[in-house]
Amino acid sequence: MATHTHQTAPTQFVEAKGIRFAYRRFGKTGGVPLVFNMHFTGTMDHWDLLVTDGFAKDREVILFDNAGISASSSPHRRPARQLAAAI
Repeated sequence: MATHTHQTAPTQFVEAKGIRFAYRRFGKTGGVPLVFNMHFTGTMDHWDLLVTDGFAKDREVILFDNAGISASSSPHRRPARQLAAAI
């Protein structure tokens, strides 16, 4: 994987159970990645890049938009319980 930062990592997509999730991966590969889960309607762009890039010096970081939020799809807006199940 190329070396990227919070601001330069390309947005990628993966589909699971009919939902197209948007995500970004960056940082040091080879270990267990840190998956950052944003609050209810927050997007992966709401993370502070000083925090994410700081963790990325030692670990791979994965940011994502949950179902129905920003660049991720959903057949309809989901209540909190269904958002948690999508993760």
